[in-house]
Amino acid sequence: MLNIDPIVRVDVRVGTTMAASGVFDRGAILGSTPVVGHFDSDNRFVEYTSLAEMVADGFLTTSEEYKAAAKYFGVSPAPNRLVMVYYYANPWQADQAGPYNEESTYNVGDYCKHTDDNVTKTYVCNTASTTGTWDDSKWDELPENESPASALMDAIDQGAEFYAVYYIPKDGEASAKIMQYIANIASNLDGLNKGVVFYGFVGEVATAISAEGLFGGLMEAGAKRAIGLYCTEEISDAAGLMGEAMGLSRSNPDTAFALCFKTVGTATANDITQAQVEAIKAVNGNVYVQRTKTRAFVETGSGATGMRFDEILFVDRMSYEIQQAVYDVIANSTAKLPQKDSTSAIFLNTISTILEKYYDMQVLDTAVWRGAAIDGFVEPGDYVEHGHAEYAESYDNQSEQDRLMHKAMPITVLLCLTGSVESIVITVDVQT
Repeated sequence: MLNIDPIVRVDVRVGTTMAASGVFDRGAILGSTPVVGHFDSDNRFVEYTSLAEMVADGFLTTSEEYKAAAKYFGVSPAPNRLVMVYYYANPWQADQAGPYNEESTYNVGDYCKHTDDNVTKTYVCNTASTTGTWDDSKWDELPENESPASALMDAIDQGAEFYAVYYIPKDGEASAKIMQYIANIASNLDGLNKGVVFYGFVGEVATAISAEGLFGGLMEAGAKRAIGLYCTEEISDAAGLMGEAMGLSRSNPDTAFALCFKTVGTATANDITQAQVEAIKAVNGNVYVQRTKTRAFVETGSGATGMRFDEILFVDRMSYEIQQAVYDVIANSTAKLPQKDSTSAIFLNTISTILEKYYDMQVLDTAVWRGAAIDGFVEPGDYVEHGHAEYAESYDNQSEQDRLMHKAMPITVLLCLTGSVESIVITVDVQT
């Protein structure tokens, strides 16, 4: 299925082009546990509505995918659908296998690397053998490891629809590789201008926040669409955070919400100090902490660049709705849309109508423009009423080439997002 980008392209300053899917309340789990009969390169994903369906399909309750799904479905408000996406990964022992040694004895299931015609491949032993020269019949070649990001994009091409994805690294994966894979997933989602990747980290806070750690490294990489949770015992707590985000999106289709200070019933609160909490927040990581005897919640619900989940989500939603609405104007018009300013007015009015809805939802609000000046449209310090403004130059300024290509005049949209209160200082003066 082709997308509509060649006809209506929405360029967002924090992203690029829009994806076709309008789903914003469904999560995916990206894992490497094979389930016979369900996953291969031609069948990347399966959609589930319950844990029972996963068990019926062959997922073991001990698998990382099942444990993540249990935490995803177990929150309140709960999402109602989950997409399971598969990527192929050899066992970590295979990646660390040494070259075939003629003097060694190998058992069934042992791994080695063998070079033939200057090409080195990884093999698994199918027949126990004593010392001797290489014998092809006793070894099965293993496929190459797949890129999780490529597998995810393949699933999208095959029709998978979701907004958020929780990434499960394979057992024994090196931290540097995990960070690279998460960054690649976030980059691919940014290319679609839609979605976020959730991931978990278990270990020392100092490791997580270092430049080589997941939180510190992804902040340095500018991975806006990567949301990391510092977990106490299991990284799958991050799948619970994803479930909370998708459940809130599902239950609040017409209401703005923030992920900060939300309870994730399937996660375990972190037993860390306030100083450690602040250190994690400083590199835009997230924590799940107990602040009172009865209340635990997530802080702050941000991506690796500090942009909050709700801001990412609602910008994606607005971009999608603008693209679809303008496309409908073009595709459904029974009359010619002339290359005139009157046509720009139709587009501008269509966009404004959509954004007024987000003003009513308190996603946008009147604010002073602090961005760059746009000649004839806005200057720094100008008020942007209702948090949005739309502008198109006159067709008098259109180039001859664009006119011959039947292009409309480009439209600029300004958005002023309303943040959410995350802290307050109250001063009490007492007179005695």
